[in-house]
Amino acid sequence: MKPTVLALTDLRESFQNDADILSSILDMFLIEVPQDYLILKNCIENKDFKAARLQAHKVKSSYKTLGIDDMASILQEIEDCTRTETDLNTIPELLSKFNEKYEHINAQVLYTREQL
Repeated sequence: MKPTVLALTDLRESFQNDADILSSILDMFLIEVPQDYLILKNCIENKDFKAARLQAHKVKSSYKTLGIDDMASILQEIEDCTRTETDLNTIPELLSKFNEKYEHINAQVLYTREQL
Protein backbone atom coordinates (compact mmCIF):
# COMPACT_ATOMS: atom_id res chain seq x y z
CA MET A 1 0.00 0.00 0.00
CA LYS A 2 1.50 3.32 -1.09
CA PRO A 3 1.79 5.89 1.69
CA THR A 4 -0.30 9.01 1.55
CA VAL A 5 0.48 12.51 2.75
CA LEU A 6 -0.67 13.23 6.31
CA ALA A 7 -2.99 16.23 6.57
CA LEU A 8 -1.14 17.75 9.56
CA THR A 9 -4.05 20.17 9.78
CA ASP A 10 -3.39 21.42 13.32
CA LEU A 11 0.36 21.73 12.78
CA ARG A 12 -0.09 23.56 9.49
CA GLU A 13 -2.46 25.98 11.20
CA SER A 14 -0.25 26.43 14.26
CA PHE A 15 2.89 27.15 12.24
CA GLN A 16 1.32 28.99 9.28
CA ASN A 17 2.21 26.05 7.03
CA ASP A 18 5.95 26.75 7.47
CA ALA A 19 7.64 23.87 5.62
CA ASP A 20 10.88 24.19 7.62
CA ILE A 21 9.11 23.89 10.95
CA LEU A 22 6.91 21.04 9.73
CA SER A 23 9.99 19.24 8.39
CA SER A 24 11.74 19.62 11.73
CA ILE A 25 8.76 18.19 13.59
CA LEU A 26 8.52 15.21 11.22
CA ASP A 27 12.29 14.65 11.48
CA MET A 28 12.02 14.56 15.28
CA PHE A 29 9.16 12.08 15.02
CA LEU A 30 11.16 9.82 12.69
CA ILE A 31 14.15 9.84 15.05
CA GLU A 32 12.49 9.71 18.46
CA VAL A 33 9.42 7.52 17.97
CA PRO A 34 11.28 4.37 16.83
CA GLN A 35 13.58 4.66 19.87
CA ASP A 36 10.70 5.34 22.25
CA TYR A 37 8.68 2.52 20.72
CA LEU A 38 11.49 0.02 21.36
CA ILE A 39 11.66 1.17 24.97
CA LEU A 40 7.87 0.75 25.31
CA LYS A 41 8.02 -2.71 23.77
CA ASN A 42 10.81 -3.77 26.16
CA CYS A 43 8.95 -2.38 29.17
CA ILE A 44 5.87 -4.39 28.25
CA GLU A 45 7.88 -7.55 27.59
CA ASN A 46 9.59 -7.13 30.99
CA LYS A 47 6.26 -6.37 32.68
CA ASP A 48 7.58 -3.02 33.93
CA PHE A 49 4.16 -1.43 33.76
CA LYS A 50 5.05 1.86 35.45
CA ALA A 51 7.77 2.54 32.87
CA ALA A 52 5.45 1.27 30.11
CA ARG A 53 2.78 3.77 31.18
CA LEU A 54 5.22 6.69 31.01
CA GLN A 55 6.57 5.53 27.65
CA ALA A 56 3.10 4.96 26.18
CA HIS A 57 2.19 8.50 27.23
CA LYS A 58 5.30 9.93 25.57
CA VAL A 59 4.78 8.04 22.31
CA LYS A 60 1.05 8.87 22.32
CA SER A 61 1.89 12.57 22.42
CA SER A 62 4.03 12.21 19.30
CA TYR A 63 1.18 10.60 17.37
CA LYS A 64 -1.38 13.12 18.63
CA THR A 65 0.88 15.98 17.50
CA LEU A 66 0.70 14.65 13.95
CA GLY A 67 -3.04 13.98 14.18
CA ILE A 68 -2.65 10.18 13.97
CA ASP A 69 -5.49 9.55 16.37
CA ASP A 70 -5.99 5.81 15.82
CA MET A 71 -2.42 5.10 16.96
CA ALA A 72 -2.77 7.56 19.85
CA SER A 73 -5.95 5.75 20.95
CA ILE A 74 -4.17 2.40 21.13
CA LEU A 75 -1.40 3.97 23.19
CA GLN A 76 -4.02 5.57 25.45
CA GLU A 77 -5.51 2.13 26.07
CA ILE A 78 -2.06 0.77 26.96
CA GLU A 79 -1.53 3.75 29.26
CA ASP A 80 -4.90 3.20 30.96
CA CYS A 81 -4.29 -0.53 31.48
CA THR A 82 -0.86 0.07 32.97
CA ARG A 83 -2.10 2.90 35.18
CA THR A 84 -4.84 0.82 36.79
CA GLU A 85 -2.94 -2.46 36.43
CA THR A 86 -6.18 -4.05 35.29
CA ASP A 87 -6.63 -5.98 32.08
CA LEU A 88 -2.86 -6.45 31.92
CA ASN A 89 -3.39 -9.47 29.68
CA THR A 90 -4.79 -7.15 26.99
CA ILE A 91 -1.59 -5.09 26.79
CA PRO A 92 0.25 -7.53 24.47
CA GLU A 93 -2.86 -7.59 22.26
CA LEU A 94 -2.89 -3.79 22.13
CA LEU A 95 0.81 -3.72 21.32
CA SER A 96 0.20 -6.22 18.52
CA LYS A 97 -2.60 -4.02 17.16
CA PHE A 98 -0.18 -1.06 17.26
CA ASN A 99 2.52 -3.13 15.50
CA GLU A 100 0.18 -3.89 12.61
CA LYS A 101 0.10 -0.21 11.60
CA TYR A 102 3.49 0.96 12.91
CA GLU A 103 5.64 0.50 9.77
CA HIS A 104 2.96 1.88 7.47
CA ILE A 105 2.54 4.98 9.62
CA ASN A 106 6.31 5.56 9.72
CA ALA A 107 6.39 5.27 5.92
CA GLN A 108 3.52 7.75 5.74
CA VAL A 109 5.38 10.23 7.97
CA LEU A 110 8.52 9.86 5.86
CA TYR A 111 6.52 10.32 2.64
CA THR A 112 4.84 13.42 4.06
CA ARG A 113 8.25 14.81 5.02
CA GLU A 114 9.50 14.25 1.46
CA GLN A 115 6.48 16.07 0.00
CA LEU A 116 6.91 19.28 1.99
